[in-house]
Amino acid sequence: MEQLIKRSPFVLSANLDRTIKPKIKLFLDLGLSPTDIAEIISADPWILSISTDNRIGPSFLALKRVLGSLPGVSKVLKLSGRLLQYDLDKTMIPNIEFLKSCGISSSQIVKFVYNYPGFFVYKPESIRDFVKRVDEMGFNRESKMYLHAIRAISSMTVENWERKLELFRSLGFSEDDVAKVFKRAPHVFAISQRKIKEVTQMLLRSGKSDISVIINCPELLSCSVENRLKPRLGVLEVLERKNLLQKNPRLTTVCKISDEAFFERFVLPYSNEVGNIYASLMRAKRQQKYELLAEYSQISK
Repeated sequence: MEQLIKRSPFVLSANLDRTIKPKIKLFLDLGLSPTDIAEIISADPWILSISTDNRIGPSFLALKRVLGSLPGVSKVLKLSGRLLQYDLDKTMIPNIEFLKSCGISSSQIVKFVYNYPGFFVYKPESIRDFVKRVDEMGFNRESKMYLHAIRAISSMTVENWERKLELFRSLGFSEDDVAKVFKRAPHVFAISQRKIKEVTQMLLRSGKSDISVIINCPELLSCSVENRLKPRLGVLEVLERKNLLQKNPRLTTVCKISDEAFFERFVLPYSNEVGNIYASLMRAKRQQKYELLAEYSQISK
């Protein structure tokens, strides 16, 4: 309750009989359990400010038609209770029908509703514009990444999209290269320009990568520079300099495996040579986290 009030102090002044009780009663009438209702309100107390009859009821039923079950509705509302502030019959429903007409399967759409519910409340004309822009990139509508591409486009303005394209060009990617990256991993275009630049430059400076490696595995752009690339490339550099590896590993393997797998494969067998280096790098990583947490706590006070 304390956290709920901190995030949404309006709850203290809300009228119990006119504002809170009617919504709880409606949720009960719609079939939600008291536990589900408590979790939904705790996750997003602003749901209490949404009109009961004009918005919550109709949008709840629209969401239930899409997902097909009460547990599904409950799961989505715990993630995004404010979804009910939108007229889903005029946003989500027509958007889903249009996306189906583009060849996207119902199962993929439902999965997206669970993971990215806010994507479906754009105005229908906006969704059509996003689809048009993706199609202009030469994206195959039968690709499993097609819906991901539409969502990636929706996450930025046309101006930001153009700046992102210009950034890739400045880093050495050709127009064809950029198109390949987008088709293989459209979500990386939602990554900040700063991070894309830092990761690309670090990979290229390492001597273990060129543009083609990033094109073939765009997910590398999602890697954290401080928490993953620096520690791992630092260890790999020492191992290669001391000729301790019988075969140089693929960069994609080094960057993508879990911390545990990396430690067991590249640190533990060579602990005398790289143990101190890796430990030092990981301490720096933890220290950076502590500093960020401390800074955040000061801001929050």
